[in-house]
Amino acid sequence: MKNREYLIEQLKNPDFIDDNGASYEAMLNYTINCPYCPSDVRALCYYDAEINRDLCFKCKQKWLDSEVE
Repeated sequence: MKNREYLIEQLKNPDFIDDNGASYEAMLNYTINCPYCPSDVRALCYYDAEINRDLCFKCKQKWLDSEVE
């Protein structure tokens, strides 16, 4: 399996690998950079000064589920 195929399968199905979503979370965390600029109010960290992995994971999921602009 190539990296491209792995990413596609993980994005299509977070349970692609049966590890309670750990692979999906790690894939989002390590392969997708923050899609927002620092002043963008759509970023979850805009209102929360404590930036952490869980917040970034939720924000990236929100971005993935948003319509393309």
